[in-house]
Amino acid sequence: MFRNFKGQSSVEYLSIVAIALMVLVPGSYLFFNYSKSTSDQVAANQLNLAGVEILNEAEKMYVLGKNSWVTLDVSFPGIFMDAGIYDERELFFRYSTGSGESYVVFFAVGFNISNSTVACGEYCSLGFNPGVNRVRIQSQGNYVSIVKI
Repeated sequence: MFRNFKGQSSVEYLSIVAIALMVLVPGSYLFFNYSKSTSDQVAANQLNLAGVEILNEAEKMYVLGKNSWVTLDVSFPGIFMDAGIYDERELFFRYSTGSGESYVVFFAVGFNISNSTVACGEYCSLGFNPGVNRVRIQSQGNYVSIVKI
């Protein structure tokens, strides 16, 4: 009259664990992807702030005239790869994201920029690294030099 149901509780327990894993695994995957894209956006915003600060100070030094200079401490995130000047008008930062490489570009309007005390050609590297970089921005008269010190 009484049946032996010893295995039923084990099957019910395994069913509950399986359902919990079916909810937990996709939820963890979505959370991980969201947090990764959010950290990419934060780093891109940090690079944007650094570029705006550098070009604003460069414009100020150009307006003040030859031999005017300022020193900045600029922080770059860990995903930062490279910085340079293209065609003496464009400051760019290259960085890595979850979907590959990306660039942030800033345009110097009304003045030229370089990486030394002589005007550079089509491309100049700035030599910045991830972390805090000390940058000297100095007016050379007809252009502004941006140099890591």
